Amino acid sequence: MKKIERSCIVCRKKKNKEELIRIVKTPEGLILLDPLKMFPGRGAYICGKIECISNFGKKNYLAYALKTRIEKDKLMDIKRELENLLQRGDVKR
Repeated sequence: MKKIERSCIVCRKKKNKEELIRIVKTPEGLILLDPLKMFPGRGAYICGKIECISNFGKKNYLAYALKTRIEKDKLMDIKRELENLLQRGDVKR
């Protein structure tokens, strides 16, 4: 079985889909972390490197990947959630 690869929206490195964190824009317009990679909608992936999570909000990487506008507050909420995942060790680096 062929492994599915995706690119991190920040560093652009390709990795196995299972090694990345998925962020999804649902059909209802909600933007959520999708750790199980099961929500319907347009997805974007970010790797678990500290540098990528730190720089994730700087250049509208997520808005571009999800093809939508994202308020600064929502972006900071997602960044906080990513940092919490990283601190808990729920993310491969």
